[in-house]
Amino acid sequence: MHLKITGSLLASMLLSITGCAGGADDGQASGSLNAQEAAASQCVKKFEGITSCALGRAKVDAVADGLAVSNLTTQKDGVSSSFTQAVKWEQRVATRLGAQGGYQLSARDGDQVVSTLKVTPGREANTVNILPTFTGSPGGSAYRMNIYRGGVLQGSSPQPAGLMITFTNWRDFLRWAEMNHHFLNDFDIDGLSTGSAETNVGACVWRLDSEKNTFTVDINGKSVTGDSVEFIETVADGAYPYRHFTGIDTNAIAGEYTIRSESITQPTGLK
Repeated sequence: MHLKITGSLLASMLLSITGCAGGADDGQASGSLNAQEAAASQCVKKFEGITSCALGRAKVDAVADGLAVSNLTTQKDGVSSSFTQAVKWEQRVATRLGAQGGYQLSARDGDQVVSTLKVTPGREANTVNILPTFTGSPGGSAYRMNIYRGGVLQGSSPQPAGLMITFTNWRDFLRWAEMNHHFLNDFDIDGLSTGSAETNVGACVWRLDSEKNTFTVDINGKSVTGDSVEFIETVADGAYPYRHFTGIDTNAIAGEYTIRSESITQPTGLK
């Protein structure tokens, strides 16, 4: 991971899932090494129902304004959030990424990685690269990208598995921004998703909202401006739907990374 980003980033992350599809065991959906490493690392219970464990050489400390994660110098460093079961996860983070910064979120069910979202700066100024991955198809699932502005769909396009998207004119993202990350089933996405319950059952969805800024992205040769991007997995036939998840691993290279708040919502009836 070769990352170049400066300034600070304030992020609010929200994850929700009610039926995310899993595919064949083809290696991409392999066990989470992060989860295994976290089992023997330093752990803190700062937030209700969540155990936060350091990954790699990182350290975690409970502080007045949340949970401070330090010593984030390589892509193996970070924090693993583990819980019994959840259908929704939310985390608000303040971070200073520094000259070599960047991060990746990995949603998992037990030790199996369900989906990831990798965010890195682009080669040109004010550009951001985002790479979603899904495991509902052998070799990884294709996905559809939707762009919204003010809750109104601006453009949509299908994308092949493993394609990284470059966003431009996203200035505040590289300095200081308020963001929301969502990971959820496409039928519980506040009415924004264009997914069909009949044709895309169990799809995973990532959505990233820029609350106070906009970006531009190319869709079929047209420059589209938005403040929210959504990645909807295209589910393969015969995929097995997950009904909950049990952890989120965050790997980051950052000079400062403080989790301000974190919470989960458990499935109905779970005690």
